[in-house]
Amino acid sequence: MRRVIGPDGVHRRVSADVEQFLDALDRSALRTLVLEMASYSAEAMRALGLRAGSGATARDELLGAVDTALAGLDLDYYDEFDWDEADDGVQAVDEVLDELQRHLDDGAHDGVRPALQYLLTRLGELGQSADNADALVGVDERACELFGRAAAGHSDSVALARWVVGFRVTYRGWPSLTLDAVAHAFNGPAWDAYRVSIAELEGGGPGADPFHDEVDRMLLELADHDGNVDAAVALLSAPQRPYFGGIVQRLRAAGRHAEALAWLDRAAARGCVDFAWRAGHAIVPAEDATRAYLDGGRPDGAVAVSRTLFERDLSVDAYRLLCGVAKTCGCLEAQRTWAIELATHRALRLGGDHLIRLHLADGNVAQAWEAADAFGAHQAWRELVDASETGFPLPAGRMCFAQALEQLKIPNSKLYPSVVALIVKARSLYHVAGQRAEADVQIATLREAYRRRPALMAEMNRARLPT
Repeated sequence: MRRVIGPDGVHRRVSADVEQFLDALDRSALRTLVLEMASYSAEAMRALGLRAGSGATARDELLGAVDTALAGLDLDYYDEFDWDEADDGVQAVDEVLDELQRHLDDGAHDGVRPALQYLLTRLGELGQSADNADALVGVDERACELFGRAAAGHSDSVALARWVVGFRVTYRGWPSLTLDAVAHAFNGPAWDAYRVSIAELEGGGPGADPFHDEVDRMLLELADHDGNVDAAVALLSAPQRPYFGGIVQRLRAAGRHAEALAWLDRAAARGCVDFAWRAGHAIVPAEDATRAYLDGGRPDGAVAVSRTLFERDLSVDAYRLLCGVAKTCGCLEAQRTWAIELATHRALRLGGDHLIRLHLADGNVAQAWEAADAFGAHQAWRELVDASETGFPLPAGRMCFAQALEQLKIPNSKLYPSVVALIVKARSLYHVAGQRAEADVQIATLREAYRRRPALMAEMNRARLPT
């Protein structure tokens, strides 16, 4: 049995009776049926007009649909208490984009392109004036992607190239219509027009900044498209704080490893090496930096970078990076000892959280408990408890009780479910340790101490804790 896919993406079966009915229709009856079906929705009628190849009316209606959706946008800041219930109207714009995408999927590029071009212009205007323009990020990105698709087969690619440059200069990268989105639609004359249009603009000077100036960004995209690494590096190194990440990445990709290491040394000296998840344009991701040093025969550089990163925050991620690099360099034990000694020294001032987490990362639960006893567990107590359910159930249970008592110091009925959950967990840990009677004594003591908190007593009763 045949299936068709509707505009909502749902597969629908076509019954044998329908197949026979359609096969029996003559040309006139089929024409009447198509027009009747198209009349059931404005989108269906527009789709019919676009497929007809002379869909001027359909194109006008698409522009009207864009206007209607944008008229419903409300991008002013809301009162913070009403934020979750506020309707900013962005969904209506997404729905228009859904329809435009369906028409594109059917090959109606010429009909859809004017609507997307108009939508991008209107979004650019809103981005410059709206209080909450960030709400448009999703539809901006989608509109740019769809316009890139619609640009294929443009009848005047020179005009398209000039429009793209003008659009980007006018709206300064919002929406972000990149060269990659439209390059496939450029022919030779269009590329010439694109380059000349950018060359006529003021950019690429001594203070060039591709991530703050749209002209410089276009120049960087052109350099990357042309494979002109020197031009790209010149643009990325012009700001007062060079964009080390992009420089190193491009030089390495071009096989210019000695230059990449020289730039990497500068980045490390200026503290511009960090983890990828918090790395901006000026930062070289630490994982890339250590790999570059190792690939370049500079294990000392890889160890130095990872040690610096660990000294900065004593995090588990930094510790694992250091250990991984040290293992590759054959100095794992020495670096691990150094890291633990540093964390132990810092624990005198910062508490035991970092040290506990490092021991847990190594699977050393016993040493983690020693650190907790010496410096306190603070925010790491839950991780320590979770790691101790099998090997150290009794101290884990006692820690759960201690945390529950700490949270009960100030009456707060909203906390009672989580507090009682802690007590239940503590009791189960005592049971694993063979000390359930001790837990029940503590629960009885707690009930006596807080008997005048009926909400707490009710929560404990619901959990079926002993009375």
